[in-house]
Amino acid sequence: MTGILSINDPTQTGGLASYQRQLAAAMSELGLQGWFGFVQTPDCGPTHPISWRKTKLTSKLPWKVLRSIFYKLGARPALHGALAQLAGKAWPEAAFNGAIEGTGQLHFVGTGWDFIGLAAARLARKKGMGFTVWPAVHPGDWGDDQIDVHLYRQADTVFCQSDYERNHLAALGVPEPKLVRCGLPPMCREDGDGARLRSRLMIGDRPAVLFLGRRDAGKGYPALLDAWPLVIQQCPDAVLLLAGPGGADEARLANISAENVRDLGCPSEAEKADAYAACDMFCLPSAHESFGIVYVEAWSYGKPVLCGTAPASRELVEHGVTGVWADQQPQQLAASLLRLLMHPVECRRMGQAGLAHQRRNYTTAQTLACHLQAWHQCRTYATVQTASSHLQAWKTAAPNLTQRASA
Repeated sequence: MTGILSINDPTQTGGLASYQRQLAAAMSELGLQGWFGFVQTPDCGPTHPISWRKTKLTSKLPWKVLRSIFYKLGARPALHGALAQLAGKAWPEAAFNGAIEGTGQLHFVGTGWDFIGLAAARLARKKGMGFTVWPAVHPGDWGDDQIDVHLYRQADTVFCQSDYERNHLAALGVPEPKLVRCGLPPMCREDGDGARLRSRLMIGDRPAVLFLGRRDAGKGYPALLDAWPLVIQQCPDAVLLLAGPGGADEARLANISAENVRDLGCPSEAEKADAYAACDMFCLPSAHESFGIVYVEAWSYGKPVLCGTAPASRELVEHGVTGVWADQQPQQLAASLLRLLMHPVECRRMGQAGLAHQRRNYTTAQTLACHLQAWHQCRTYATVQTASSHLQAWKTAAPNLTQRASA
């Protein structure tokens, strides 16, 4: 049995929560069971169904008092050992409310600054369990501080979503044999109805670009709003579809005609799927990404993508083949958007190339196989026969797995 740990409730909205649910659903399809453990429940929108039981982990020490102490210790590498011991006292075996019984593998989703991972690493060693980490590092932004590296060194395996991330962590001192590259399948629904959304938004067959992500500078949101007036000078019918959390940036939106923009707010899973199906191309000019699951999701609907300067994204997106690259300069960003908006044949060609790339390389079966292989190889995995049976189950059932488990 496997335990998936995170600071956040796996039923909530967000990329890491979706990853946890999809991994658990794929394992359940093979008859492999486990549980979720989480520390807090953020206000992240609607909840989603899960296939595994979950337990909330409560600190056995006064967390409100400890929080500031943990952050002070985390900023001082010489005290990381003491911090790990303190984390172990805050979340000992008793904090897991009996869920740990029968567990052979702990899989932590997060970074060193989440602290619960330090406690999980100690507990795994004490109980003779395998310990792996899915950190979702954004190099240079989060997940690669010294306290994060301290955690990763304790793991049997650290999953990396790109070669860039793997090389980056190796350069920071994480032993290279621990680092395993593992991509992700689409996590969106497959039943998007583009005509339904276009009808509701009253945009007919006008060319549409979708932005889906946090509305901040890191994701390139302000740059896209600055570039859009330049786009509509040459493509006056174009419509920008905006979706995701954060401020709308009314000052920049004031420079765009209401006829050329539609704000979807924070869409439901059904609305998100409709938006992928409705758009002609997807645009997220991020400066920081660990992978870029939204690009894979757009490809699953046969749509070309525009990515930013994030090295992981440029590793994922082949310029001129499955999409285009751009920086966050309005003129250059507008030119990249217009390259596809003004040339629909090229736009469709790249979208179909992206779809083929996703189906070859980013599926649920491939992601699950990578996890099971890593867990099988954990030197401290309690029951090797159990791990071997898991692998055999995957080899038998993988061809029957759905392309992606429901998120």
